[in-house]
Amino acid sequence: MKQMLLPLALVLMGVGHAQAGAWAQPKGSTYAKISGIFYDSDEVFNDMGKRQRMGIDEEEFRGEQAFLYVEHGLRDRLTVIGQFSGGVLTSSNLRVEQSTKGIGDAVIGAKYQLVDRPFVFSPYLSMKIPTGYHESYEPPLGTGDVDVEARLLFARSLFPLPIYLGVEAGHRWRTGLFSNQWVGFAEIGATPHERLFLKGFVDARDTRTGTVENLGLVGGGIQVSEGDDVRVGINGALRVHQGFWLDLLMEWAVRGENVGAGASWGVGVSYGG
Repeated sequence: MKQMLLPLALVLMGVGHAQAGAWAQPKGSTYAKISGIFYDSDEVFNDMGKRQRMGIDEEEFRGEQAFLYVEHGLRDRLTVIGQFSGGVLTSSNLRVEQSTKGIGDAVIGAKYQLVDRPFVFSPYLSMKIPTGYHESYEPPLGTGDVDVEARLLFARSLFPLPIYLGVEAGHRWRTGLFSNQWVGFAEIGATPHERLFLKGFVDARDTRTGTVENLGLVGGGIQVSEGDDVRVGINGALRVHQGFWLDLLMEWAVRGENVGAGASWGVGVSYGG
């Protein structure tokens, strides 16, 4: 049974963008967040970009994952970042259901805030490590390969209005069977009250598959998509006590080729100080 690996990637990639963007953490300061992310889809975008059923036998993919995300100010401008995950992935059809439980990929990285005014500018470098991958897992908890990603992060506060804008652009170098990707991200956030934070965002990938574009590869009976996607989402956080925040997330795939067409939602608790 062929199932799509990309729904996992969609869930995982959106998590880190709920954080501080281009701004660095002050020296000695830590931001930490624990999230539960849930994904469910029985549709895909095909190689022509049209939404369709995942298969003819009522195929469905579900993900239930927990993430720990941490930012720590190593120096006033230098912030180190780590993300760790685990959970349950399930693929099913009318005849069979397959489920995998365990640890997912880990991400480590750093950003350095070069510019403060009139906008914030920070280069960001990260590495994805296949900490929980095993070739016998179906569906797999990751790709089994190391990825390296570089981004340029820009942000601008519109103070005295309680609004900010953020833009990111970068490139992801992928090993193994996977092709490299251009990545982009844009957000607008606001704090209408000192205890309330709201933002909307757009997240996009363009896979550089060369002459055979967006056809996907097959390895070990699992379809590993080489597709593109555009996702939109909303994120809100409510301060419940001092530095503790309750966080809610919704995200939808609105365009794509050879990727899952589902939605994800999440709830989390964060602390910064």
